[in-house]
Amino acid sequence: MDDIQKIKKLSELNAELEVLEEKLSDKNDKYDFQSSPSIEHWQKHQQPEASQIGRIGREIRMLLTPEFHDLPDFGDVMSLKDFKANVACGGFIDYDGYGHYIKDGKESNIEIYPSDIRHGSIRDDFDTIIWYNR
Repeated sequence: MDDIQKIKKLSELNAELEVLEEKLSDKNDKYDFQSSPSIEHWQKHQQPEASQIGRIGREIRMLLTPEFHDLPDFGDVMSLKDFKANVACGGFIDYDGYGHYIKDGKESNIEIYPSDIRHGSIRDDFDTIIWYNR
């Protein structure tokens, strides 16, 4: 995919994301949390949009052109291979935090989440990440 196609696709995905986020916000505004039987009920209520938002986020992260900056003094740097292994054994879940891809000792602006591993949405132009725990 060339740069013009990427820009067009990113614009389409961001527009779709905006619509879904507004729809989810409206659904949650109308949701009766007082009479909700459980957190699972609320999660099921928002699941269709939340699932689509997650998919679009993964697509966007796969298309982004990285911007780089110096690594901070905090966070855990690890190989992508080690990150995948930690995710596979349950050591990291999305609730725990997120990472950024690294290249040539510089941190990118592109995030990576444990669920990206499960969905196969892994950038092949990086082999290292920095992990930020909550």
